[in-house]
Amino acid sequence: MAFGAAGLGGFATSFMASRSPADQGGADSGGGLISSAQAAGHELDLTTDEGLFYAFIRTAGSSGNEVVMAWHEIYRYGIVGKDVTPLHTSRGALIVEHTNNGDGSFTMTRREVAFHCDLETGKVIDKLKNPYTGAMNDVEYLKSGPVTTVHTAHAMSQNGQELPIDHKVGPARVVGDDVVLNHDLSAKFPGPNGRLLVFYDYIQYHAKLSHLADPDMLNVPATYAIQDYIDWRAWQEMGEHDGLMPGRGFGQKVAGFDDMPDDTLAAIKEREPKFLSDWQNWEGNTLI
Repeated sequence: MAFGAAGLGGFATSFMASRSPADQGGADSGGGLISSAQAAGHELDLTTDEGLFYAFIRTAGSSGNEVVMAWHEIYRYGIVGKDVTPLHTSRGALIVEHTNNGDGSFTMTRREVAFHCDLETGKVIDKLKNPYTGAMNDVEYLKSGPVTTVHTAHAMSQNGQELPIDHKVGPARVVGDDVVLNHDLSAKFPGPNGRLLVFYDYIQYHAKLSHLADPDMLNVPATYAIQDYIDWRAWQEMGEHDGLMPGRGFGQKVAGFDDMPDDTLAAIKEREPKFLSDWQNWEGNTLI
């Protein structure tokens, strides 16, 4: 998932979260960072790993026990050598059940669908001509979940085993009432064909400081920008072509399906109607 990174990440007048409180000023100073705003039951803290993680949980999802929905759209490219080739877009939605475990950790059960679309028409495609091999490939869209993971400020685990995923939240940048919070994920693991597979996700969440400073707002409204790098998918049949697929995209948390873009909703209704009508019992066929 993710939400155009260049527009959100380059605040020349913003302040990094590592600045000391004496350098920053108060919430109404217009340009300063609020390192900690005292709130009943919880302190907003954008200077420590634990504080950034708690802000991330509320911005990306919820620190309560509830279901969070979001939509996203990613423009996908291929890189072989130094050449960049546009491939397709991916349009999708996710549903995440959040549970606050009461010990600083949070359990998330995630379901996601994403459909590949033609670059020019925006319509969902079933076949795509491979610009590297010349073959006409049968497109496989993403149907993932339910996947349950437990998250802390420093690790992600599944079934009691820590996952080999590097997971980092922060830094945060604040300009006036706008907060941009970085979340980086990366992993390397052996693939089914013996190749080393990699993925790198760089997500920037955009929320309001006034929302994060409100202790009663467990689920903070947010948009996000995504930059990622992934390996070729099996359906592309890339063989020995070495390369990566970067993506750049955007998305938004929403209250429900009706708040998602019409074309995204139409694609789900056509391809995965149970994802809308009975998502609790919907199952995908991929685990990522």
